[in-house]
Amino acid sequence: MLSTKRSRASSSNSYQLLSSSSADLIASDDNILTLILLCLPLKCLLKFKTVSKHWLSLITDPRFSPKYDCRTTSGLFARRLSGQTKAEYDFINLTPNPSRAPFQSLTFVDDPSGIRILQSCNGLLLCCSFRANRPETTYYIYNPTTKQYTVLPGLGPGPRGRSSRNTFGVSLAFDPSKSPHYKVICIRNCDSDLPDHYQIEIYSSRTGPWRPSCCPFAAPISVQFKNGVFWNGALHWLSDWGDSLCFDVEEERIRDLPMAPVVGDVRLYRYFGQSGGHLHLIEVYGSDTLQFDVYEMERDYSGWFVKYQVDLNPIAAAFPEMARGYVDPVDLHSYAFSILSVVQQESDEDSFLVLHLRNKAIRYNFKDGSFSKLHDFAPLRTRVGGDGSLEFDCYDAYQFTESFACV
Repeated sequence: MLSTKRSRASSSNSYQLLSSSSADLIASDDNILTLILLCLPLKCLLKFKTVSKHWLSLITDPRFSPKYDCRTTSGLFARRLSGQTKAEYDFINLTPNPSRAPFQSLTFVDDPSGIRILQSCNGLLLCCSFRANRPETTYYIYNPTTKQYTVLPGLGPGPRGRSSRNTFGVSLAFDPSKSPHYKVICIRNCDSDLPDHYQIEIYSSRTGPWRPSCCPFAAPISVQFKNGVFWNGALHWLSDWGDSLCFDVEEERIRDLPMAPVVGDVRLYRYFGQSGGHLHLIEVYGSDTLQFDVYEMERDYSGWFVKYQVDLNPIAAAFPEMARGYVDPVDLHSYAFSILSVVQQESDEDSFLVLHLRNKAIRYNFKDGSFSKLHDFAPLRTRVGGDGSLEFDCYDAYQFTESFACV
């Protein structure tokens, strides 16, 4: 009996010694410890920064953040485009383990006009005063994960002393895998005598003040500079009927963006964005079309190719309220839906589309066409369509990715 007890005690002591030595081995090996930390949720990492000075140095190391930040989209911030006196956001969870919404409205600074999102880029948000038609618009960079923000310096007068009302678009360029620093790109009028000529101004988080970039350039008035998409080291802007453009941020060079021919007089694109390192475009022609393709741009810009094929007929059958009963005079579609986001996962089989129907967000899987409800929006109560039914309301959506990035 005594021998058995001694054996058990010896075994227990051996296990404790083995566990202790394993823990010491991991704690002393920065490479192993970093690999473990990279697998943890960001909220845990923020707490673990207080464990020891050693852990703090590992988590705040400039080489750690890029490895952690290059991750998939975990949610969407969606803002209703009408009926709001201030910008308020629904949070659409895209992960199996839903997390708490980072915010409903942006209150990180006391801006009397309120704050709205202009663009999301790899974990950072470019924001501005909600009422952007003021004489001077204030721009912010905000990290919703760390709650850090910075106020960008004023743009100052434009050419010939003109104010920032002549700003046609402001976009954020940030790639944490390449640099911890970001740039903000502003498109402004170049000369009042040449309305289709523009000047680019750049703010860098590394070097500071706004500065003019390259030479003035000509562009069709149909280019949507307010809807810039950062991908592959460049900002991209679509044109409704003329040439689309992109701007290489490092080389500071404007070039044409290859596009398929327009069907008709105007390009009817329903979605343009990037996800998981891929640039996507969706065009839908025809008022009754529920089948369309998702295009992806080749990384060498040799052209677009069909990445996914979509058939929304099963969704329309499951949600008959999608049918308007009349063709909307604004977007010329009989079906009330909008595309909030294409979410590209590491595996194509797991990638999906996020759709907005009346009062709900739907997830549509590209692989098998299956779908499920992601989110319920508060119903719109004030507007009635031409057929007497509640009119379809539109949302802007911005990707949320957890990030350690400093602003």
